[in-house]
Amino acid sequence: MIAFLCVVAMGSTVALMLTQPRYYQSSVTIVPPLEMLQKEMGMGGLGSMSNSLLRNAIGGLGNSIAGIYVEILESRDLADNIIDRFRLMDVYEDMRYRSDARKVLKKNTRIETTEEGVVKITILDRDPNRCAAMARAYEEELDRQNKRLSGGQATSKRVFLETRLKEVEDRLSKIDNILSREAKTQEMLYELLVQQYEIAKIEEAKSLPTIQVLDEPAVPELPVARGTVTKGVLAGVAAFMLGIFLAFTREYIVQARRRKADGSVVRRDGSTGLMVTAEGGARTS
Repeated sequence: MIAFLCVVAMGSTVALMLTQPRYYQSSVTIVPPLEMLQKEMGMGGLGSMSNSLLRNAIGGLGNSIAGIYVEILESRDLADNIIDRFRLMDVYEDMRYRSDARKVLKKNTRIETTEEGVVKITILDRDPNRCAAMARAYEEELDRQNKRLSGGQATSKRVFLETRLKEVEDRLSKIDNILSREAKTQEMLYELLVQQYEIAKIEEAKSLPTIQVLDEPAVPELPVARGTVTKGVLAGVAAFMLGIFLAFTREYIVQARRRKADGSVVRRDGSTGLMVTAEGGARTS
């Protein structure tokens, strides 16, 4: 019985795994631009700081940027763009609602980060070409969404500087009514604001990539291993344990029935008043 259960479990598992569709895997590795890290750190070069201190500072900042990247990659808006771009409602079977397609896409997408702030996106799909294309689409959508968010921040900065420039210009137009020291301060402030305003306009007009790709996605040549042998062995081990349990349970039940059948069943004979046992013996009551 135990051997039969093991053979059936292993054979069924292997047969089931062989009927499953093959999946392909493609990955893209993204790092925050070094220029962005330097800008956020407020440093002009890498040689002016201790190497260990620099690594710790950039590592912490890289983690925060990687966290933002992960939030963007896991957003509903980005998922919907991927679904529409590759028509995943038709690719995935039995998809009645967009929420179902999002769940399948999330299941087939793995996003990992490292301590250094590197983000790795891995895509699983039945089509190797679509697999690589989807990984590249995640890269492009991340860059687009990041540009949109960064552009909004640059626009807000430009609008703020415009407001401040107008305020300073109004004060300078009334320079006759203010003290010479304050007038000099306002002139210095105006020059500084003009410089920052020009920088803000340049940043707002930038269309450079906001991410750097370390490893571009490639079309996979071989499918992902299904783990047929491993799962078959695990199924056999589970069936073996179950078979042992069933064998002991069956043996216990059989032995209990034998003891009950072989034991003395005492009954009283109503006509003679004797106690008769199952072995045929009798004694007076």
